[in-house]
Amino acid sequence: MRYSKLFWFAALLSAIWNGWMLISYFVRAAYFPMSVKGDALRLVKEAALLAPIPIALMMFLFWLWRRPLKNRPYIVGLVLIAFATLLPLLPRIEGNYRETYWLAETRHEIPWYYGPYNGRSEPGGKYFWVSVSFPDLEPRYKTRDQLITVGKAVDFNRGKGGAAPEETCTEHQTYTTCEWKRGDFVYMVSTIPERFPSDISAFMVEVADLLDGFEVTKTN
Repeated sequence: MRYSKLFWFAALLSAIWNGWMLISYFVRAAYFPMSVKGDALRLVKEAALLAPIPIALMMFLFWLWRRPLKNRPYIVGLVLIAFATLLPLLPRIEGNYRETYWLAETRHEIPWYYGPYNGRSEPGGKYFWVSVSFPDLEPRYKTRDQLITVGKAVDFNRGKGGAAPEETCTEHQTYTTCEWKRGDFVYMVSTIPERFPSDISAFMVEVADLLDGFEVTKTN
């Protein structure tokens, strides 16, 4: 088989394979966005998934300009196609990505492995949540223990404001929620009653300390 035919055959197969990989990647990113962002090779893999199309396009333009082509350009193209196909298969490397969320004018940088969600990436945010284990408050992606959600807000009722609840914790049919204020912020917990700690006061301090640890001050 001539190198020209081999290149175009490889480019077609690579585009199909990478297309399927790209769909799988987007599905995974939709369900586990922080896990995807936590891969240090994320940008490399994303670029490699799309690479077969520009590689084939460049080869076609080069062919229009210098046709007929000798074997060397096709060999170089085959090497590039091979890299574009293999790079997304590289093993995952844990990165130090941090998600930036704002509460009013206060910036928070949260390590990805806490699974942060519902925050705002620009000033003016109302609240955010993270997932941790119980009772050790280990990050979501570093434990297999049962999880609870803890959050931080600018005011009660998930930042919407209003009077403080009469009771710090409220039991619903299937879960328990708590809200309390410390300093300028309100802290929240949501979990099933069976996981709720017996020493609530100490637990509240631990939760608030954890969430305050994500705060970025001017001295940082």
